[in-house]
Amino acid sequence: MNKLFSIFSFVSAMLSLASCGVSYNIEGSSDISGLDSRMMYLKTRINSEYKSIDSTEVVHGQFGFSGSTDSVRIAFLVVDEGNMPLPLVLEKGDINVSINKTRSEWGGTPLNDKLYRFVKTLDSLNVQLQDLEHQYTLAFMDGEDMNEVIPRLSRANQVINMHIDTLITHSIAENFDNILGPGIFMLVTQMQQMPQMSPWVVEIMSKATDNFKNDPYVKEYLEAADYIQNVQNGLVSEPGATNAGTSVDDTPAPAAPTPNEMAAPAKKEAAKAAPDATAEKLPAADEKAAAEQKGADKK
Repeated sequence: MNKLFSIFSFVSAMLSLASCGVSYNIEGSSDISGLDSRMMYLKTRINSEYKSIDSTEVVHGQFGFSGSTDSVRIAFLVVDEGNMPLPLVLEKGDINVSINKTRSEWGGTPLNDKLYRFVKTLDSLNVQLQDLEHQYTLAFMDGEDMNEVIPRLSRANQVINMHIDTLITHSIAENFDNILGPGIFMLVTQMQQMPQMSPWVVEIMSKATDNFKNDPYVKEYLEAADYIQNVQNGLVSEPGATNAGTSVDDTPAPAAPTPNEMAAPAKKEAAKAAPDATAEKLPAADEKAAAEQKGADKK
């Protein structure tokens, strides 16, 4: 009887813990005076939409959230409904966030530590790409031989891009069976203009586990990408098309972007602001001849 009572007590305790979901505690600080008295929102994806699950006011550089969710989730800290969200993992434990003028840091729990290392490494590689653009501008202004500068910077550009692609695909693959896999996939693909069955996406899916494939965001993305691809190939018509028997668009589909092309939207904005310092000035090695011809035309 005592043994049966012990088993019953154990099962009851486990059910009680399960019903509470995942409890989290976020403690944040900031040295940015402009954040004081502003609202901070904690958002997560629910039924294909990003919804605020909590909010708080920043007081004397301090803010915090505590609560529980039904499962471990990717969430975002957003200031005043702005467009600069900070990604977090809502998981059990104390999550520490520091928002400073030069950088933001977070961690304290296993998955948040891994997410921060990924974002920090990706940012570092993107800074290296920006530095190449700076090197090009300086070389051009100093009157260096651009027929030598362009191939050198192009090779460096290709190496850094390869590291970014490897970082993203490896980080997703090693986290197939926890929320970071779908989370990083979401962070990267949401920078696209539309879902695409890019080669790297196909490669990821060829080795993905069922846990990753059944993630709601991943499933929605793949369904949308597959539909768009069929529309572009003329296999199905767009909604509202009058002639279902003809191709919707004869324009070739754009080249599928690599992960790093989607992970660096800031570089595209910089290109608009300073066209002379963009990565477009760093052609691939096989475009060297065109670059040389362009230089000859200027002379």
